Amino acid sequence: MKFSLSVLFEEQVERAPDALAVSHPDTGRELSYRQLATLSERFARSLVEQGVTPGSFVAVCLPPGVDRIAVGLAVLRVGAAQVPLDPDHPANRHRLVAEDSGACLVVADRTTADHFSGIPVLVCDEAEPDAATALPPVPEDAEAPAVVLYTSGTTGVPKGVVLPHRSIASFVHAIRRPGPEPGDRVAHLNSPAFDATTFDTWGPLLSGACIVVLNRDLLTDAALLGEAIRTQGISVMLATAAVFHEAALQNPRTFDPLRLLLVGGEAMDPRRARAVLATFPGRLLNVYGPTEATTFVTRHEVTEVPEGATSVPIGRPMDGMRAVVLDEELRPVPDGEDGELCLGGPCLAHGYLGRPDLTDAVFVPDPAAAGELLYRTGDRARRTPDGILEYRGRTDRQVKIRGFRIELAEVEARLLDRPDVANAFVIVRGEGSDRSLAGFVVPSDGASDPKELATRLGEHLALELPSWMVPRVTVLDRLPLTTAGKVDGATLARLVPERETAPGDGRLTPLENLLAGIWTELTEVESVGPDDDFFAIGGHSILVGRLNAKIRSVLGVRPPLRAYYTGSTLAGQAAMLLAHEPEPGHVDARVSAFLEGRSA
Repeated sequence: MKFSLSVLFEEQVERAPDALAVSHPDTGRELSYRQLATLSERFARSLVEQGVTPGSFVAVCLPPGVDRIAVGLAVLRVGAAQVPLDPDHPANRHRLVAEDSGACLVVADRTTADHFSGIPVLVCDEAEPDAATALPPVPEDAEAPAVVLYTSGTTGVPKGVVLPHRSIASFVHAIRRPGPEPGDRVAHLNSPAFDATTFDTWGPLLSGACIVVLNRDLLTDAALLGEAIRTQGISVMLATAAVFHEAALQNPRTFDPLRLLLVGGEAMDPRRARAVLATFPGRLLNVYGPTEATTFVTRHEVTEVPEGATSVPIGRPMDGMRAVVLDEELRPVPDGEDGELCLGGPCLAHGYLGRPDLTDAVFVPDPAAAGELLYRTGDRARRTPDGILEYRGRTDRQVKIRGFRIELAEVEARLLDRPDVANAFVIVRGEGSDRSLAGFVVPSDGASDPKELATRLGEHLALELPSWMVPRVTVLDRLPLTTAGKVDGATLARLVPERETAPGDGRLTPLENLLAGIWTELTEVESVGPDDDFFAIGGHSILVGRLNAKIRSVLGVRPPLRAYYTGSTLAGQAAMLLAHEPEPGHVDARVSAFLEGRSA
Protein backbone atom coordinates (compact mmCIF):
# COMPACT_ATOMS: atom_id res chain seq x y z
CA MET A 1 0.00 0.00 0.00
CA LYS A 2 1.21 3.51 -0.86
CA PHE A 3 1.16 6.06 1.93
CA SER A 4 1.98 9.42 0.32
CA LEU A 5 -1.22 11.46 0.29
CA SER A 6 -0.02 13.41 -2.76
CA VAL A 7 0.60 10.19 -4.71
CA LEU A 8 -2.74 8.72 -3.65
CA PHE A 9 -4.57 11.90 -4.69
CA GLU A 10 -2.85 11.92 -8.09
CA GLU A 11 -3.89 8.30 -8.63
CA GLN A 12 -7.50 9.22 -7.84
CA VAL A 13 -7.33 12.10 -10.34
CA GLU A 14 -6.09 9.66 -13.00
CA ARG A 15 -8.90 7.18 -12.22
CA ALA A 16 -11.76 9.68 -12.51
CA PRO A 17 -10.55 13.12 -13.67
CA ASP A 18 -14.03 14.40 -14.50
CA ALA A 19 -15.78 13.19 -11.34
CA LEU A 20 -16.93 15.97 -9.02
CA ALA A 21 -14.37 16.44 -6.23
CA VAL A 22 -15.66 19.43 -4.27
CA SER A 23 -18.84 21.49 -4.17
CA HIS A 24 -19.47 24.66 -2.17
CA PRO A 25 -23.18 25.50 -2.51
CA ASP A 26 -22.91 28.86 -0.70
CA THR A 27 -20.49 30.17 -3.34
CA GLY A 28 -21.67 28.13 -6.31
CA ARG A 29 -18.15 26.74 -6.89
CA GLU A 30 -17.71 23.16 -8.06
CA LEU A 31 -14.51 21.50 -9.23
CA SER A 32 -13.81 18.13 -10.79
CA TYR A 33 -10.81 16.12 -9.63
CA ARG A 34 -8.83 17.39 -12.63
CA GLN A 35 -9.78 21.01 -11.88
CA LEU A 36 -8.96 20.64 -8.18
CA ALA A 37 -5.55 19.19 -9.06
CA THR A 38 -4.89 22.13 -11.40
CA LEU A 39 -5.88 24.68 -8.77
CA SER A 40 -3.75 22.99 -6.10
CA GLU A 41 -0.73 23.03 -8.43
CA ARG A 42 -1.22 26.76 -8.99
CA PHE A 43 -1.19 27.31 -5.23
CA ALA A 44 1.82 24.99 -4.96
CA ARG A 45 3.78 27.25 -7.31
CA SER A 46 2.88 30.24 -5.14
CA LEU A 47 4.21 28.39 -2.10
CA VAL A 48 7.49 27.60 -3.85
CA GLU A 49 7.82 31.26 -4.86
CA GLN A 50 7.32 32.20 -1.19
CA GLY A 51 10.25 29.98 -0.22
CA VAL A 52 8.38 26.94 1.09
CA THR A 53 10.60 23.86 0.90
CA PRO A 54 10.12 20.15 1.69
CA GLY A 55 10.03 19.54 5.44
CA SER A 56 8.78 23.00 6.36
CA PHE A 57 5.49 23.89 8.05
CA VAL A 58 2.80 26.13 6.54
CA ALA A 59 -0.07 27.50 8.64
CA VAL A 60 -3.37 27.75 6.76
CA CYS A 61 -5.97 30.16 8.13
CA LEU A 62 -8.77 30.14 5.57
CA PRO A 63 -12.54 29.68 5.88
CA PRO A 64 -13.87 26.30 4.77
CA GLY A 65 -14.24 26.20 1.02
CA VAL A 66 -12.69 25.17 -2.29
CA ASP A 67 -9.55 27.28 -1.83
CA ARG A 68 -8.83 25.85 1.59
CA ILE A 69 -8.96 22.30 0.26
CA ALA A 70 -6.76 23.21 -2.72
CA VAL A 71 -4.22 25.00 -0.51
CA GLY A 72 -4.05 21.97 1.79
CA LEU A 73 -3.26 19.76 -1.19
CA ALA A 74 -0.69 22.30 -2.39
CA VAL A 75 1.16 22.31 0.93
CA LEU A 76 1.61 18.54 0.74
CA ARG A 77 2.46 18.68 -2.97
CA VAL A 78 5.58 20.74 -2.21
CA GLY A 79 6.60 18.36 0.58
CA ALA A 80 5.61 20.61 3.48
CA ALA A 81 3.19 19.97 6.35
CA GLN A 82 -0.02 21.90 6.98
CA VAL A 83 -0.87 23.54 10.31
CA PRO A 84 -4.64 24.16 10.06
CA LEU A 85 -6.04 27.18 11.91
CA ASP A 86 -9.71 27.96 12.48
CA PRO A 87 -10.47 31.52 11.27
CA ASP A 88 -13.09 31.83 14.02
CA HIS A 89 -10.49 31.48 16.78
CA PRO A 90 -9.03 34.62 18.39
CA ALA A 91 -6.07 36.36 16.76
CA ASN A 92 -3.86 35.62 19.77
CA ARG A 93 -4.56 31.91 19.38
CA HIS A 94 -3.65 32.10 15.69
CA ARG A 95 -0.36 33.80 16.46
CA LEU A 96 0.51 31.39 19.30
CA VAL A 97 -0.04 28.27 17.17
CA ALA A 98 1.75 29.68 14.12
CA GLU A 99 4.76 30.62 16.24
CA ASP A 100 4.81 27.36 18.22
CA SER A 101 4.74 25.29 15.02
CA GLY A 102 7.64 27.24 13.50
CA ALA A 103 5.56 27.95 10.39
CA CYS A 104 7.64 29.55 7.66
CA LEU A 105 4.52 30.97 6.00
CA VAL A 106 0.85 31.58 6.72
CA VAL A 107 -1.76 31.34 3.96
CA ALA A 108 -4.70 33.51 5.03
CA ASP A 109 -7.48 35.69 3.66
CA ARG A 110 -7.77 39.43 4.09
CA THR A 111 -9.77 39.16 7.35
CA THR A 112 -7.03 37.27 9.23
CA ALA A 113 -3.85 38.32 7.43
CA ASP A 114 -2.93 40.85 10.13
CA HIS A 115 -3.00 38.24 12.92
CA PHE A 116 0.55 37.06 12.23
CA SER A 117 3.11 39.75 12.98
CA GLY A 118 6.65 38.56 12.27
CA ILE A 119 5.59 35.64 10.02
CA PRO A 120 5.33 36.00 6.21
CA VAL A 121 1.73 35.88 5.01
CA LEU A 122 0.40 34.92 1.58
CA VAL A 123 -3.10 36.30 1.02
CA CYS A 124 -4.88 33.50 -0.80
CA ASP A 125 -6.78 35.48 -3.44
CA GLU A 126 -3.69 37.53 -4.25
CA ALA A 127 -1.62 34.49 -5.22
CA GLU A 128 -0.46 34.97 -8.82
CA PRO A 129 2.27 32.40 -9.47
CA ASP A 130 4.46 32.20 -12.54
CA ALA A 131 3.30 29.20 -14.57
CA ALA A 132 6.94 28.40 -15.27
CA THR A 133 7.78 27.94 -11.59
CA ALA A 134 9.13 24.42 -11.17
CA LEU A 135 7.62 22.13 -8.55
CA PRO A 136 9.70 19.58 -6.62
CA PRO A 137 9.12 15.87 -7.28
CA VAL A 138 5.90 14.48 -5.83
CA PRO A 139 6.80 13.56 -2.22
CA GLU A 140 6.66 9.84 -1.42
CA ASP A 141 7.96 9.71 2.16
CA ALA A 142 5.30 7.96 4.23
CA GLU A 143 6.82 9.17 7.51
CA ALA A 144 7.04 12.84 6.51
CA PRO A 145 4.74 15.11 8.57
CA ALA A 146 1.49 15.90 6.72
CA VAL A 147 -0.66 17.76 9.27
CA VAL A 148 -0.07 19.27 12.71
CA LEU A 149 -3.28 19.52 14.75
CA TYR A 150 -3.21 21.49 18.00
CA THR A 151 -5.02 20.20 21.07
CA SER A 152 -5.42 21.56 24.57
CA GLY A 153 -2.40 21.18 26.87
CA THR A 154 -2.04 20.81 30.64
CA THR A 155 0.76 23.42 30.77
CA GLY A 156 -1.48 26.23 29.54
CA VAL A 157 -0.06 26.03 26.02
CA PRO A 158 -1.72 23.95 23.28
CA LYS A 159 0.38 21.11 21.87
CA GLY A 160 0.76 20.13 18.22
CA VAL A 161 0.07 16.51 17.25
CA VAL A 162 2.21 15.57 14.23
CA LEU A 163 0.38 13.24 11.84
CA PRO A 164 2.55 11.72 9.09
CA HIS A 165 1.25 10.74 5.65
CA ARG A 166 1.31 7.12 6.78
CA SER A 167 -1.19 7.60 9.62
CA ILE A 168 -3.76 9.48 7.51
CA ALA A 169 -3.44 7.09 4.56
CA SER A 170 -3.81 4.09 6.90
CA PHE A 171 -6.89 5.66 8.47
CA VAL A 172 -8.54 6.27 5.09
CA HIS A 173 -7.74 2.72 4.00
CA ALA A 174 -9.27 1.32 7.20
CA ILE A 175 -12.58 3.19 6.71
CA ARG A 176 -13.12 2.26 3.06
CA ARG A 177 -15.87 -0.12 4.07
CA PRO A 178 -18.41 1.25 4.85
CA GLY A 179 -16.75 4.67 4.34
CA PRO A 180 -16.99 7.11 1.41
CA GLU A 181 -17.02 5.65 -2.09
CA PRO A 182 -17.49 6.99 -5.63
CA GLY A 183 -20.87 8.68 -5.96
CA ASP A 184 -21.09 9.65 -2.29
CA ARG A 185 -21.49 13.28 -1.28
CA VAL A 186 -19.71 13.80 2.03
CA ALA A 187 -20.64 16.67 4.35
CA HIS A 188 -17.66 18.93 5.11
CA LEU A 189 -18.80 20.71 8.26
CA ASN A 190 -16.17 20.34 10.93
CA SER A 191 -13.67 22.96 12.07
CA PRO A 192 -10.49 22.80 9.94
CA ALA A 193 -8.46 22.66 13.17
CA PHE A 194 -10.44 19.65 14.49
CA ASP A 195 -9.29 16.10 13.72
CA ALA A 196 -12.70 15.19 12.24
CA THR A 197 -11.68 17.16 9.14
CA THR A 198 -9.29 14.27 8.36
CA PHE A 199 -12.35 12.14 7.64
CA ASP A 200 -14.39 14.67 5.68
CA THR A 201 -11.40 15.82 3.58
CA TRP A 202 -9.19 12.81 2.92
CA GLY A 203 -11.98 10.24 3.14
CA PRO A 204 -13.71 11.55 0.01
CA LEU A 205 -10.59 12.79 -1.86
CA LEU A 206 -8.87 9.41 -1.81
CA SER A 207 -12.00 7.39 -2.58
CA GLY A 208 -13.54 9.32 -5.48
CA ALA A 209 -16.42 10.83 -3.50
CA CYS A 210 -17.41 14.50 -3.52
CA ILE A 211 -16.74 16.91 -0.65
CA VAL A 212 -19.75 19.18 -0.05
CA VAL A 213 -18.72 22.23 1.96
CA LEU A 214 -21.60 23.31 4.19
CA ASN A 215 -21.90 26.30 6.49
CA ARG A 216 -20.88 25.37 10.03
CA ASP A 217 -23.80 27.44 11.34
CA LEU A 218 -25.98 24.48 10.39
CA LEU A 219 -24.49 22.36 13.14
CA THR A 220 -26.68 23.78 15.90
CA ASP A 221 -30.01 24.01 14.05
CA ALA A 222 -31.51 20.64 13.20
CA ALA A 223 -34.12 22.04 10.80
CA LEU A 224 -31.53 23.83 8.69
CA LEU A 225 -29.10 20.90 8.87
CA GLY A 226 -31.76 18.43 7.78
CA GLU A 227 -32.77 20.72 4.92
CA ALA A 228 -29.15 20.97 3.74
CA ILE A 229 -28.69 17.18 3.92
CA ARG A 230 -31.74 16.69 1.73
CA THR A 231 -31.24 19.47 -0.80
CA GLN A 232 -27.52 18.81 -1.27
CA GLY A 233 -27.91 15.06 -1.52
CA ILE A 234 -25.55 14.34 1.36
CA SER A 235 -25.04 10.61 1.80
CA VAL A 236 -22.17 10.42 4.34
CA MET A 237 -21.53 12.54 7.41
CA LEU A 238 -19.29 12.51 10.46
CA ALA A 239 -20.94 14.43 13.32
CA THR A 240 -19.70 15.13 16.80
CA ALA A 241 -21.79 13.58 19.53
CA ALA A 242 -22.91 17.06 20.61
CA VAL A 243 -24.30 17.81 17.12
CA PHE A 244 -25.91 14.36 16.94
CA HIS A 245 -27.55 14.75 20.35
CA GLU A 246 -28.85 18.24 19.63
CA ALA A 247 -30.28 17.28 16.22
CA ALA A 248 -31.86 14.14 17.68
CA LEU A 249 -33.43 16.26 20.42
CA GLN A 250 -34.86 18.81 17.96
CA ASN A 251 -35.82 16.39 15.16
CA PRO A 252 -34.76 12.70 15.23
CA ARG A 253 -35.37 12.44 11.46
CA THR A 254 -32.70 15.03 10.62
CA PHE A 255 -30.29 12.36 9.37
CA ASP A 256 -32.76 10.07 7.59
CA PRO A 257 -31.47 10.75 4.02
CA LEU A 258 -27.93 9.58 4.88
CA ARG A 259 -26.47 6.27 3.81
CA LEU A 260 -23.86 6.42 6.55
CA LEU A 261 -23.72 8.49 9.74
CA LEU A 262 -20.66 8.34 11.99
CA VAL A 263 -20.78 9.88 15.47
CA GLY A 264 -17.78 10.52 17.72
CA GLY A 265 -15.92 12.94 19.93
CA GLU A 266 -17.86 12.18 23.12
CA ALA A 267 -19.91 9.36 24.59
CA MET A 268 -23.08 8.65 22.59
CA ASP A 269 -26.33 9.14 24.52
CA PRO A 270 -28.36 5.92 24.17
CA ARG A 271 -31.64 7.87 24.36
CA ARG A 272 -30.72 9.99 21.35
CA ALA A 273 -29.43 6.97 19.43
CA ARG A 274 -32.69 5.13 20.06
CA ALA A 275 -34.73 8.12 18.82
CA VAL A 276 -32.73 8.34 15.59
CA LEU A 277 -32.79 4.58 14.95
CA ALA A 278 -36.59 4.59 15.07
CA THR A 279 -36.69 5.95 11.50
CA PHE A 280 -33.07 5.95 10.25
CA PRO A 281 -32.66 3.58 7.26
CA GLY A 282 -28.88 3.95 6.92
CA ARG A 283 -25.92 2.71 8.94
CA LEU A 284 -25.17 4.42 12.26
CA LEU A 285 -21.62 4.02 13.60
CA ASN A 286 -20.38 5.06 17.03
CA VAL A 287 -16.66 5.79 16.52
CA TYR A 288 -13.87 6.42 19.00
CA GLY A 289 -10.34 7.75 18.77
CA PRO A 290 -8.11 10.69 19.77
CA THR A 291 -6.16 13.04 17.52
CA GLU A 292 -2.97 11.15 18.45
CA ALA A 293 -4.35 8.09 16.65
CA THR A 294 -5.81 9.93 13.63
CA THR A 295 -9.48 10.68 14.22
CA PHE A 296 -10.88 7.29 15.22
CA VAL A 297 -9.61 3.77 15.75
CA THR A 298 -12.66 1.76 16.86
CA ARG A 299 -16.19 1.60 15.55
CA HIS A 300 -19.45 0.02 16.55
CA GLU A 301 -22.46 -0.29 14.29
CA VAL A 302 -25.50 0.71 16.31
CA THR A 303 -28.51 -1.31 15.19
CA GLU A 304 -30.52 -1.25 18.39
CA VAL A 305 -30.31 0.29 21.86
CA PRO A 306 -32.01 -1.74 24.59
CA GLU A 307 -34.35 0.06 26.96
CA GLY A 308 -32.50 1.05 30.09
CA ALA A 309 -29.09 1.04 28.38
CA THR A 310 -26.76 3.58 30.01
CA SER A 311 -24.10 3.60 27.30
CA VAL A 312 -23.37 2.68 23.69
CA PRO A 313 -20.28 0.51 22.99
CA ILE A 314 -17.33 1.95 21.05
CA GLY A 315 -16.86 -1.44 19.39
CA ARG A 316 -13.80 -3.10 17.94
CA PRO A 317 -10.62 -1.71 16.35
CA MET A 318 -10.70 -1.17 12.60
CA ASP A 319 -8.57 -3.31 10.27
CA GLY A 320 -4.87 -2.97 11.05
CA MET A 321 -5.48 -1.02 14.28
CA ARG A 322 -4.82 -2.21 17.81
CA ALA A 323 -6.86 -1.37 20.95
CA VAL A 324 -6.00 -3.00 24.27
CA VAL A 325 -7.12 -2.47 27.87
CA LEU A 326 -4.17 -2.41 30.28
CA ASP A 327 -3.47 -1.77 33.94
CA GLU A 328 -1.00 0.80 35.32
CA GLU A 329 1.90 -1.57 34.60
CA LEU A 330 0.72 -1.98 30.99
CA ARG A 331 -0.47 -5.53 31.61
CA PRO A 332 -3.72 -6.77 30.04
CA VAL A 333 -6.71 -6.71 32.38
CA PRO A 334 -9.32 -9.49 32.33
CA ASP A 335 -12.47 -9.00 30.28
CA GLY A 336 -15.12 -7.14 32.23
CA GLU A 337 -12.63 -5.13 34.30
CA ASP A 338 -11.74 -1.47 33.82
CA GLY A 339 -8.32 -0.41 32.60
CA GLU A 340 -6.66 2.23 30.46
CA LEU A 341 -7.40 2.02 26.75
CA CYS A 342 -4.17 2.01 24.73
CA LEU A 343 -3.97 2.21 20.94
CA GLY A 344 -1.46 1.03 18.38
CA GLY A 345 -0.92 0.42 14.68
CA PRO A 346 -0.09 2.52 11.62
CA CYS A 347 -2.61 5.16 12.67
CA LEU A 348 -0.39 6.57 15.44
CA ALA A 349 1.00 10.10 15.24
CA HIS A 350 4.71 10.85 15.54
CA GLY A 351 4.00 12.60 18.84
CA TYR A 352 3.91 16.23 19.94
CA LEU A 353 5.83 18.83 17.96
CA GLY A 354 8.89 19.97 19.92
CA ARG A 355 7.69 18.21 23.11
CA PRO A 356 9.75 15.01 23.48
CA ASP A 357 8.95 14.80 27.21
CA LEU A 358 5.20 14.81 26.59
CA THR A 359 5.61 12.41 23.67
CA ASP A 360 7.61 9.88 25.69
CA ALA A 361 5.09 10.01 28.53
CA VAL A 362 2.18 8.73 26.43
CA PHE A 363 3.74 7.03 23.37
CA VAL A 364 5.25 4.02 25.11
CA PRO A 365 6.79 0.70 23.97
CA ASP A 366 4.20 -1.96 23.32
CA PRO A 367 4.94 -4.86 25.72
CA ALA A 368 3.30 -7.29 23.31
CA ALA A 369 5.00 -6.15 20.09
CA ALA A 370 8.74 -5.46 20.01
CA GLY A 371 9.61 -2.21 18.26
CA GLU A 372 6.01 -0.98 18.25
CA LEU A 373 4.44 1.83 20.26
CA LEU A 374 1.17 2.22 22.12
CA TYR A 375 -0.56 5.50 22.78
CA ARG A 376 -1.90 5.81 26.34
CA THR A 377 -5.23 7.56 25.85
CA GLY A 378 -6.02 8.32 29.49
CA ASP A 379 -9.48 6.87 28.81
CA ARG A 380 -10.87 4.07 30.93
CA ALA A 381 -12.49 1.17 29.11
CA ARG A 382 -13.42 -2.46 29.52
CA ARG A 383 -13.76 -5.30 27.05
CA THR A 384 -16.77 -7.60 27.09
CA PRO A 385 -16.27 -11.37 26.73
CA ASP A 386 -17.20 -11.12 23.04
CA GLY A 387 -14.51 -8.50 22.39
CA ILE A 388 -16.60 -5.31 22.39
CA LEU A 389 -15.04 -2.21 23.98
CA GLU A 390 -17.04 0.01 26.30
CA TYR A 391 -15.96 3.54 27.23
CA ARG A 392 -15.80 4.13 30.99
CA GLY A 393 -14.64 7.74 31.41
CA ARG A 394 -11.33 9.53 32.00
CA THR A 395 -8.40 8.86 34.30
CA ASP A 396 -7.54 12.58 34.52
CA ARG A 397 -9.13 16.06 34.22
CA GLN A 398 -9.41 16.10 30.45
CA VAL A 399 -12.96 16.79 29.22
CA LYS A 400 -14.84 17.17 25.97
CA ILE A 401 -17.12 20.12 25.24
CA ARG A 402 -19.16 19.83 22.04
CA GLY A 403 -16.56 17.44 20.64
CA PHE A 404 -13.49 19.53 21.46
CA ARG A 405 -10.89 18.17 23.85
CA ILE A 406 -10.05 20.49 26.75
CA GLU A 407 -7.46 20.16 29.48
CA LEU A 408 -9.03 21.98 32.43
CA ALA A 409 -5.49 22.71 33.60
CA GLU A 410 -4.89 24.83 30.48
CA VAL A 411 -7.85 27.09 31.27
CA GLU A 412 -6.78 27.30 34.91
CA ALA A 413 -3.26 28.24 33.85
CA ARG A 414 -4.63 31.08 31.72
CA LEU A 415 -6.61 32.37 34.71
CA LEU A 416 -3.61 32.09 37.02
CA ASP A 417 -1.50 34.08 34.56
CA ARG A 418 -3.47 37.16 35.59
CA PRO A 419 -1.84 39.13 38.43
CA ASP A 420 -5.19 39.74 40.15
CA VAL A 421 -5.96 36.00 40.49
CA ALA A 422 -4.52 34.11 43.46
CA ASN A 423 -6.19 30.75 42.85
CA ALA A 424 -8.40 29.18 40.20
CA PHE A 425 -10.32 25.98 39.52
CA VAL A 426 -12.40 25.00 36.48
CA ILE A 427 -15.18 22.43 36.30
CA VAL A 428 -17.77 21.25 33.80
CA ARG A 429 -21.44 22.02 34.35
CA GLY A 430 -24.45 20.51 32.64
CA GLU A 431 -25.01 17.33 30.67
CA GLY A 432 -24.81 16.37 27.02
CA SER A 433 -24.98 19.28 24.58
CA ASP A 434 -25.58 21.68 27.49
CA ARG A 435 -22.13 21.05 28.97
CA SER A 436 -20.05 24.18 29.52
CA LEU A 437 -17.13 25.34 31.63
CA ALA A 438 -17.44 27.18 34.92
CA GLY A 439 -14.39 28.89 36.39
CA PHE A 440 -13.95 29.85 40.04
CA VAL A 441 -11.24 32.29 41.08
CA VAL A 442 -9.95 33.73 44.32
CA PRO A 443 -8.74 37.33 43.86
CA SER A 444 -5.25 38.33 44.92
CA ASP A 445 -4.76 41.05 47.52
CA GLY A 446 -5.72 44.43 46.14
CA ALA A 447 -7.71 43.04 43.21
CA SER A 448 -10.60 45.10 41.88
CA ASP A 449 -14.28 44.63 42.68
CA PRO A 450 -15.23 40.93 42.29
CA LYS A 451 -17.95 41.60 39.71
CA GLU A 452 -15.57 43.69 37.64
CA LEU A 453 -12.90 41.00 37.97
CA ALA A 454 -15.21 38.28 36.64
CA THR A 455 -16.14 40.40 33.64
CA ARG A 456 -12.54 41.36 32.92
CA LEU A 457 -11.33 37.76 33.15
CA GLY A 458 -14.03 36.62 30.74
CA GLU A 459 -13.06 39.32 28.26
CA HIS A 460 -9.38 38.41 28.57
CA LEU A 461 -9.93 34.70 28.00
CA ALA A 462 -12.13 35.44 24.96
CA LEU A 463 -9.08 37.07 23.36
CA GLU A 464 -6.85 34.08 24.11
CA LEU A 465 -9.00 30.97 23.75
CA PRO A 466 -11.61 29.49 21.42
CA SER A 467 -15.16 30.18 22.61
CA TRP A 468 -15.71 26.62 23.83
CA MET A 469 -12.77 26.99 26.24
CA VAL A 470 -13.97 30.23 27.86
CA PRO A 471 -15.65 29.53 31.22
CA ARG A 472 -18.27 31.56 33.00
CA VAL A 473 -16.26 33.04 35.86
CA THR A 474 -17.38 33.33 39.48
CA VAL A 475 -15.27 35.08 42.13
CA LEU A 476 -15.06 33.46 45.59
CA ASP A 477 -13.34 34.38 48.84
CA ARG A 478 -11.79 30.92 48.91
CA LEU A 479 -12.05 27.58 47.11
CA PRO A 480 -13.87 24.88 49.13
CA LEU A 481 -11.70 21.88 50.08
CA THR A 482 -12.43 18.24 50.82
CA THR A 483 -11.23 16.57 54.03
CA ALA A 484 -8.24 15.34 51.98
CA GLY A 485 -7.26 18.94 51.23
CA LYS A 486 -8.23 18.88 47.56
CA VAL A 487 -10.52 21.38 45.83
CA ASP A 488 -14.10 20.22 46.32
CA GLY A 489 -15.44 20.19 42.76
CA ALA A 490 -18.79 18.76 43.86
CA THR A 491 -19.43 21.76 46.13
CA LEU A 492 -18.45 24.17 43.34
CA ALA A 493 -20.85 22.42 40.95
CA ARG A 494 -23.71 23.17 43.35
CA LEU A 495 -22.93 26.88 43.55
CA VAL A 496 -25.19 29.17 41.53
CA PRO A 497 -23.01 31.83 39.88
CA GLU A 498 -23.86 35.29 41.12
CA ARG A 499 -25.16 37.71 38.57
CA GLU A 500 -26.13 41.33 38.79
CA THR A 501 -29.44 42.02 37.09
CA ALA A 502 -28.93 44.73 34.52
CA PRO A 503 -30.81 47.97 35.13
CA GLY A 504 -33.91 48.57 33.11
CA ASP A 505 -35.57 45.15 33.29
CA GLY A 506 -38.91 46.92 33.47
CA ARG A 507 -38.46 49.06 30.35
CA LEU A 508 -38.08 46.45 27.65
CA THR A 509 -39.66 46.93 24.25
CA PRO A 510 -42.23 44.28 23.27
CA LEU A 511 -39.64 42.56 21.04
CA GLU A 512 -37.04 42.65 23.83
CA ASN A 513 -39.63 41.28 26.24
CA LEU A 514 -40.34 38.34 23.93
CA LEU A 515 -36.64 37.73 23.37
CA ALA A 516 -35.95 37.96 27.12
CA GLY A 517 -38.48 35.20 27.72
CA ILE A 518 -36.68 32.93 25.25
CA TRP A 519 -33.32 33.76 26.83
CA THR A 520 -34.51 32.88 30.33
CA GLU A 521 -36.03 29.65 29.06
CA LEU A 522 -32.74 28.61 27.43
CA THR A 523 -30.28 29.77 30.08
CA GLU A 524 -32.46 29.38 33.21
CA VAL A 525 -31.45 32.88 34.33
CA GLU A 526 -34.42 34.46 36.08
CA SER A 527 -34.41 37.91 34.48
CA VAL A 528 -32.44 39.85 31.89
CA GLY A 529 -32.10 43.49 30.93
CA PRO A 530 -31.36 45.20 27.62
CA ASP A 531 -27.63 45.38 28.29
CA ASP A 532 -27.20 41.75 29.32
CA ASP A 533 -25.04 39.64 27.04
CA PHE A 534 -26.35 36.23 25.96
CA PHE A 535 -22.96 34.55 26.33
CA ALA A 536 -22.14 36.21 29.65
CA ILE A 537 -25.25 34.65 31.24
CA GLY A 538 -24.42 31.12 30.07
CA GLY A 539 -25.28 31.04 26.37
CA HIS A 540 -23.14 28.99 23.97
CA SER A 541 -23.22 27.75 20.37
CA ILE A 542 -25.73 24.94 20.99
CA LEU A 543 -28.12 27.36 22.69
CA VAL A 544 -27.70 29.80 19.80
CA GLY A 545 -29.05 27.07 17.53
CA ARG A 546 -32.07 26.58 19.79
CA LEU A 547 -32.56 30.34 20.01
CA ASN A 548 -32.49 30.65 16.23
CA ALA A 549 -34.98 27.80 15.80
CA LYS A 550 -37.35 29.45 18.30
CA ILE A 551 -37.02 32.84 16.58
CA ARG A 552 -37.72 31.27 13.21
CA SER A 553 -40.81 29.56 14.60
CA VAL A 554 -42.23 32.51 16.54
CA LEU A 555 -41.19 35.49 14.42
CA GLY A 556 -40.65 34.00 10.98
CA VAL A 557 -37.21 35.63 10.75
CA ARG A 558 -34.15 33.73 9.49
CA PRO A 559 -30.98 35.66 10.36
CA PRO A 560 -27.60 33.92 9.90
CA LEU A 561 -26.40 32.35 13.11
CA ARG A 562 -23.31 34.56 13.11
CA ALA A 563 -25.56 37.58 13.57
CA TYR A 564 -26.37 36.43 17.11
CA TYR A 565 -22.69 36.74 18.00
CA THR A 566 -21.99 40.21 16.59
CA GLY A 567 -24.74 41.88 18.63
CA SER A 568 -25.04 39.59 21.62
CA THR A 569 -26.82 41.88 24.12
CA LEU A 570 -30.58 41.65 24.44
CA ALA A 571 -31.01 45.07 22.81
CA GLY A 572 -28.44 44.20 20.15
CA GLN A 573 -30.15 40.95 19.18
CA ALA A 574 -33.54 42.67 19.06
CA ALA A 575 -32.14 45.29 16.68
CA MET A 576 -30.54 42.55 14.60
CA LEU A 577 -33.87 40.72 14.26
CA LEU A 578 -35.55 43.90 13.03
CA ALA A 579 -32.76 44.34 10.48
CA HIS A 580 -33.49 40.86 9.09
CA GLU A 581 -37.29 41.03 8.97
CA PRO A 582 -38.64 40.14 5.50
CA GLU A 583 -40.67 43.36 5.25
CA PRO A 584 -41.27 46.44 7.45
CA GLY A 585 -43.71 45.77 10.28
CA HIS A 586 -43.43 41.98 10.00
CA VAL A 587 -41.70 41.49 13.37
CA ASP A 588 -43.95 43.91 15.27
CA ALA A 589 -47.03 42.11 13.98
CA ARG A 590 -45.67 38.68 14.95
CA VAL A 591 -44.62 39.94 18.39
CA SER A 592 -48.07 41.41 19.02
CA ALA A 593 -49.77 38.19 17.95
CA PHE A 594 -47.48 36.11 20.16
CA LEU A 595 -47.92 38.29 23.25
CA GLU A 596 -51.69 38.42 22.78
CA GLY A 597 -51.82 34.65 22.45
CA ARG A 598 -49.72 34.22 25.57
CA SER A 599 -51.99 36.51 27.62
CA ALA A 600 -55.22 34.94 26.38
